[in-house]
Amino acid sequence: MRWRALQEGRVYVKQSLNENQLTVEEVQEMIESNNYLADQVIRFGESLCETRQFWNRRRLELSDMIKQLGSQGLIFFTFSAADLHWPELHELMPHSENQISSSSQRRQDLIDNPHIAAWFFENRFKSFLEDVLIPKWNLEDW
Repeated sequence: MRWRALQEGRVYVKQSLNENQLTVEEVQEMIESNNYLADQVIRFGESLCETRQFWNRRRLELSDMIKQLGSQGLIFFTFSAADLHWPELHELMPHSENQISSSSQRRQDLIDNPHIAAWFFENRFKSFLEDVLIPKWNLEDW
């Protein structure tokens, strides 16, 4: 990403500042005295993935989409699996007949059996969706 930022910065300088043959001191003075140049540099950074400007731009785009849909409210959830901490999941693993497995054994079971973890997570999510989210929030789109 650093290489891409340098490349993008060179393009911006060539397009915007090179025609005036400004020195570094003149550019610094322009930034300190005028927010326009700083705003332009920040806006130019929107094309760089994983930068604050990039994600802020995506957030604004998403907000505009929601406004166009006329949504009265929006709830956004992300779901992640606590797969190392679900005893029910580890009971399904091939080593479950042994005593309580160590954390390294649980981790290795997940690596060796991703299909079991995916199936378990999907079923757990469906149960949560159908038994909690849809009835509680009267969800229409999900």
